[in-house]
Amino acid sequence: MLAFGALIDLSLAPLAPELTARLRRSLPAIPGRVSVSGAGEVALAQLADHRPLPFDAELPLTDGDLLVAGSLRIDAREALRAALAPDAPRALDGASDARLVALAYRRWSARLAEHLIGDYAFVIWDRGARRLVGARDPHGNRQLFWGRAGPVLAVGSSIEAARVLPGVSSELHEPSLVSLLRDGWVNEAERTVFRDVYRVPAAHTVVFEGNTAPTVRRHWDFPVPAAIRYRRDDDYVAHFTEVLHAATRDRLRTDTAAILLSGGMDSSTLAVAAQRAAPAVSLRAFTMTYPTLAPSDDDTLSIEVARRLGMAHEVLDLDHTSVLGHLDHLDSLPSQPLDDSDLALARESLVPVAAFAPIAIYGEDGDWLLQAPTLLGQLRTQPFAEVAGSWSRYWWRTGRRPWAGLEWRDRLRRWRHGDDRFGTPWLRDGARRMARPAPRRSPEHPLRPRNVRALGSPLWDAHYESLAPANTLAPVLHTLPFVDPRIFAFVFAIPPVPWCQNKQLLRAAMRDALPAAVLARPKTPLGGYIEARVARWRALGGADAPISGRVAPWVDIAAVRAIFRSGTPYDVIDAWRVLQVDRWLAREEDRRA
Repeated sequence: MLAFGALIDLSLAPLAPELTARLRRSLPAIPGRVSVSGAGEVALAQLADHRPLPFDAELPLTDGDLLVAGSLRIDAREALRAALAPDAPRALDGASDARLVALAYRRWSARLAEHLIGDYAFVIWDRGARRLVGARDPHGNRQLFWGRAGPVLAVGSSIEAARVLPGVSSELHEPSLVSLLRDGWVNEAERTVFRDVYRVPAAHTVVFEGNTAPTVRRHWDFPVPAAIRYRRDDDYVAHFTEVLHAATRDRLRTDTAAILLSGGMDSSTLAVAAQRAAPAVSLRAFTMTYPTLAPSDDDTLSIEVARRLGMAHEVLDLDHTSVLGHLDHLDSLPSQPLDDSDLALARESLVPVAAFAPIAIYGEDGDWLLQAPTLLGQLRTQPFAEVAGSWSRYWWRTGRRPWAGLEWRDRLRRWRHGDDRFGTPWLRDGARRMARPAPRRSPEHPLRPRNVRALGSPLWDAHYESLAPANTLAPVLHTLPFVDPRIFAFVFAIPPVPWCQNKQLLRAAMRDALPAAVLARPKTPLGGYIEARVARWRALGGADAPISGRVAPWVDIAAVRAIFRSGTPYDVIDAWRVLQVDRWLAREEDRRA
């Protein structure tokens, strides 16, 4: 499901008919199958892809007093069926994802998400209990927002769906807007830039009953599994291959799928896994390149990978795409400002992807997942003899010492730069005091604290929001196998040395499947890309782009202008958020008028 919205009156009073029309208009302007319904206290609007997807079957689902709506894909279905029907799991073989969610609610009530694996954002309306339950998947791949006016709730996959009620104020939540200016995201996981519109945080369940405030509870956290220790390296590789194939296969319940292939280890590994785990699916790889802006070997290596796999492949030249083109089209701006200067690039690149497939597989988060803990971190969590032994074996086999990652450097950096991520010298003092630091989404992890801090950052909520169809304006859903809870559980349980050194786990698993050039390739970010984009932008007169007084309460416009003209490219990228917020505020003023 590309997008959905729902209105529910908890008092069971019938909704005004015009609210259904407002809900329909809240859906993004994306080609697809639209269904709108309204009866009594419920109104629904859903947008699905033209190409039917198995996990959209029966959505929305009415099952007695239960209504299930949302965007969801439930994985590990066999294990879930066994838990739901231990005496006769085969009876549920043909059950849709929505029906499994309904059965899970009847079995575990509001704690059902503790038993679910997948990408999902859904709501369950229990009419008999006058209870609404909403939940988001562990890593927040799908979005869920809500607003409330008295007993009436507006919920959906976009902020627009949560704003359809006349009683939901359009006033801004200033601390959230300022934190977005400072950091690039809204630091409070439950907040948006609107005072009366809230987000259900990733890995959380929200419950509404009666006139009381909703209860919000975390239903998943990064696992602390029992240690996995094998005698043979091949056993680690076999176990990893098993969970990787399961995570990838579950995401490929479709006829066609796209692989966003960079030619690096992460995306190349997923291309192999997709081909092996789902041989019946028609796969095509897409590679985004910037031949002038940022020359690299991505296209060469990705072509070699695709040729090795016999996979159809397209190379997309994005050199010509406007650097900040989406800012020039007020009607297509996101529902709240997003710190994603690549949004124009993403929108253009996804046109051919969406034309081919409704699903796109990303290799993101592999860097943070497969990063070894620091030496001190290993000594805190493993016996000294085990750490010394693994280091010695790695050094002996490779001729390289493992990465130590001395923590004092990070501590010194944080002390020198304070709470600000990039400094943002253009923020006014009052605004700087107003911005609230991000609360930790998860408690300190006893095994992999650095990994969890990175993977649990508020950055990801903002990033996944920017990939949502409502913002890309493309009928394609993104999915990321590396953030599957089953992969987390395995990677957190194995010795970090050697398996998380230089992505040794991936390289060992792919040693017979990928070209030698890819296996030997280090991490290679697009060199010079930022510099080239900023240079082009300045050459086109971007440094003199108009900035209105709308941002003046929080931003020193003269300081921003100075950075645009002579600041470092990275400072300029940071300050682009001012332009994004300024244009967005203009759009909001027009809407209110």
